[in-house]
Amino acid sequence: MAVVFFASCGGKLKTSPSVDSNASQHNQDVSNTTTESNNVNTDINTAMVNNSVFGKNFSVQSSPTICGATIDTTGETATQPYITINYNGSTTCSATEIRTGQIKVQLISGSHWSDAGSVLEVTFINYKVVYPTLNSHSLTFNGIKYLTDVSGIDYLTYYLSGSATIQTRERSYNMLVTFDNGQTSSWNSARLTTWAATNYTQFSGTVNGDTTIGGKIIDSWGKTRFNTNFTTQMIQPWVSNSTCGWWCPTSGNYTSATDSFTVTALLGVNSSGTQVNSGCAYGFKLDWTLISSGNNYNGEAIIQYW
Repeated sequence: MAVVFFASCGGKLKTSPSVDSNASQHNQDVSNTTTESNNVNTDINTAMVNNSVFGKNFSVQSSPTICGATIDTTGETATQPYITINYNGSTTCSATEIRTGQIKVQLISGSHWSDAGSVLEVTFINYKVVYPTLNSHSLTFNGIKYLTDVSGIDYLTYYLSGSATIQTRERSYNMLVTFDNGQTSSWNSARLTTWAATNYTQFSGTVNGDTTIGGKIIDSWGKTRFNTNFTTQMIQPWVSNSTCGWWCPTSGNYTSATDSFTVTALLGVNSSGTQVNSGCAYGFKLDWTLISSGNNYNGEAIIQYW
């Protein structure tokens, strides 16, 4: 998956460019951080397909590949088995990104990752994503998150039919994200993700918040790159698919509130800003409110997917 919201504005701005810049930047950070976390989840499941220690349950050999990466399996025989995904830093994936660094994946609970209730500890080691066509903007992850297999995974059914549904629960605390200009942010996440495949060729992902604070479904919280607090509320689950492109969600709605502004993104809209009911979307609608000297300043823009 690759959702990259570096885009030009197609709507009339109602506030100053500096206000739009901060709100838009935070929205990009929310989008890119969420998407790259999901990218890693996809890579992990790909790595597990041909690995009996982590849950492969059929004898037919398959050859799953991860774009721009190799899988080191020397830790499979450890008491708590692990693998390491090494990204080469030279291959352009999804036509938009180059990845480098490592992801260590260790089974810390359960006999196999394919068993419902099993838990993986996922360690990001200088995992860096560079967008070469976007002035080489980048973000680098260092930290740990945990994935719980909620539903169980039947790899044999997927091999025979091309169809499968996988549901995982994600938790991360104080994930350090470093941006290309040296700014940093600290992210916590609580997500429930459902990944579905049909006929080997059609894939979709649905991401929702997985904790409740003050009666709101929360997806993430922490410190922004501006060193302000933020909390992201998931109003409508984020949905994307391989047909329209992972970088072009077909629906979703979230609000991220910071100490100085609130930004809301309505995903999967047409050029008029109305959410589409079917097919692929034009882009997303961004609304923000700046809080300054006790006054609120509002703005909006309809932004085409990159």
